[in-house]
Amino acid sequence: MSLRYELAKTMARYFILHLEQELLKPKEVTEYVTLEGENFLDVTKKMINLLEKKFPDVREKKPKFNYFKHWWTNEFFFRQDRFKPYMETTFKTQNQIQLFKILDILSPDDTKRKQLAASMTYTIKKFRERGRNVSFDLIFSAEARQLPIFELIIKIEKIPYIRAKRIIYEQNIFMQRTAYNVIDEELRISLQKTDQILKSILPEKIVNELKENGKVEPELLKSVSVMFCDLEGFTKLSSTLSPENLLFELDESYTHFDRIIKMMRLEKLKTIGDSYMCVAGLNKDLKVHAVDSILAAIRIQEFLRKYEKSKIKKGLPSWKVRIGIHSGSVVAGILGKNRFNYDLWGDTVNVAQRMESSSVGGKVNISLETKNLAEEFFDFEERGNIFVKGKGEMEQFFVVGIKKELSLDGKGKTPNNNFKNIYKKILLS
Repeated sequence: MSLRYELAKTMARYFILHLEQELLKPKEVTEYVTLEGENFLDVTKKMINLLEKKFPDVREKKPKFNYFKHWWTNEFFFRQDRFKPYMETTFKTQNQIQLFKILDILSPDDTKRKQLAASMTYTIKKFRERGRNVSFDLIFSAEARQLPIFELIIKIEKIPYIRAKRIIYEQNIFMQRTAYNVIDEELRISLQKTDQILKSILPEKIVNELKENGKVEPELLKSVSVMFCDLEGFTKLSSTLSPENLLFELDESYTHFDRIIKMMRLEKLKTIGDSYMCVAGLNKDLKVHAVDSILAAIRIQEFLRKYEKSKIKKGLPSWKVRIGIHSGSVVAGILGKNRFNYDLWGDTVNVAQRMESSSVGGKVNISLETKNLAEEFFDFEERGNIFVKGKGEMEQFFVVGIKKELSLDGKGKTPNNNFKNIYKKILLS
């Protein structure tokens, strides 16, 4: 008889004592359906039958003690405030693991070991969904505290100690590694999700700085372009649509805005009601941020023109948007420690907001500073000096479109290859 068979049979004999004790526990403890949809008592009986078939001579001797109960009630492991007493709980998951260990001792198999890893992943996920805290520390402690009990059984049953101990310890290392990999993978996925959420609310470079340093230092940005979009007629529209439909329409518009500004390398900062704020130039690219912001604004207006036509055809209300852009210096940073918010401060922000309030639905209104940075690419309509609160008279311009010779089909909406070549030269200069 091989050592592996003798060791596995001995562990099976001790395990069966525990399984039979499971069947004797109160009905209020045992009568439930497992995660896999089976009755717990039926699952337990199947385990006993399987072990008796695998080890026909398993009943020849009686075990000295219930090792499972000893493990559970060990004063070093058991905490009354955390776990229920042995007779008041069942061990469906641990029973499955113990059964695997016995069969693994008998005949180690890579395929079965991979199946165990998949099963552990599934079980931990389900436990987490039910609010159970299954940590690596808990699994590690449970595994580590079984080793002395297994060693004791080996000595009591006079199984060759050194060789049997090697088998037990090799298996324990595998179990620890498997548990670590399962938890590590779960943590990796969780961190990826957290990272994605952070990057959806903060610029990527700010996320990286937060992760590296735990904080973000305020920063002076010498030249950026700040853009505000405000929905015209929003108040009137809100009185004709239900809250649900209003929110749906607003979300649809802002989702398209998000796609456009991401494509044009702008960063969305925030929405306040029906007002949308974004900025170009956070990457310290001082040469083309005004061009990027105007292109984004043109595309937003084009989207809304199509959106308005589709709504009119359906006899539904729609809206237009006023857009304003101003370029200059800002201070950028994060406020708050709990629900922190990345924001910009300075006169540039205030003027950009005034450019928006001075604009007209369906138009892009810009300051002289923004025009000077982008006039190589676009045509503008002079509006003259317009009063700006807190600033007095300021020269303002409507964006007509991309210069004819730089636009696809000369329509002023989409850049052609000439536009792209000039843009690249400026970007690389």
